[in-house]
Amino acid sequence: MKKLYTIKNLISRFGEKIILKNISLEIPSGLVSLIGANGSGKTTLLRVLAGLDDYEGNVLLNDAEVKTITRKKIARSVSFVMSDKKFRPSYSFTAREIISMGRLPFVGMFGRLTKKDFNLIERSAELLKISHLLGRDIMTLSDGERQLIFIAAAIAQDTEIILLDEPTASLDPDKAAMIFSILRKLADDGKSIIAAVHDINIASAYSDFYVAIKNGGVIFNGEKLNQKILSGLYEADFISYKNNERNDLMWRVLPK
Repeated sequence: MKKLYTIKNLISRFGEKIILKNISLEIPSGLVSLIGANGSGKTTLLRVLAGLDDYEGNVLLNDAEVKTITRKKIARSVSFVMSDKKFRPSYSFTAREIISMGRLPFVGMFGRLTKKDFNLIERSAELLKISHLLGRDIMTLSDGERQLIFIAAAIAQDTEIILLDEPTASLDPDKAAMIFSILRKLADDGKSIIAAVHDINIASAYSDFYVAIKNGGVIFNGEKLNQKILSGLYEADFISYKNNERNDLMWRVLPK
């Protein structure tokens, strides 16, 4: 895995409140899972990496300071899927139009889609098995269907990096497994994926690297989770058991 982001002494604020506290780490390429409780700072970190939030310190993307990169250049390198509860369209668009918006950084607001653009749109819809939804009004879709549409738009954007905030939050278990299987394949093909994830078991099944965030600080970053890390992160007792199908560990939290 190559170095993707280098973060040094990162501080991010919301008004007077400090959300991310003096974070320093390197985030590699591959499939990276951000883990931690609600409100720990995962979404804020994703927004900083996407160039959407201001910050103090240094955040380097491929050795370039994120805050100095133009919005157009960022959009050609990084796509960002917000969780469905944080983004709802204000106007009626078809699913195809939403996915097509992923190509805007390359064609411009008034540009014309090329054959390549149409192929990327159709391919992303086929990949997520939502081709039958392309003509539907986004307002008529379920939360899970909308989430798949937004992920398809990010894949159609065809960027080096895909950032996702709780990509499986509105999805049934089979769809969640499908999404992470697709993300794993994209990472194997050279894309870099950074996702905020609540399901520890789905993260451990597919991830190359973990960043554990607690109260705005990074308490662990590395390739292997263990019981001590998870217990400290969530302030709960975990037990592990072997998944014989994949020959790896799965985790179960014990009630307090």
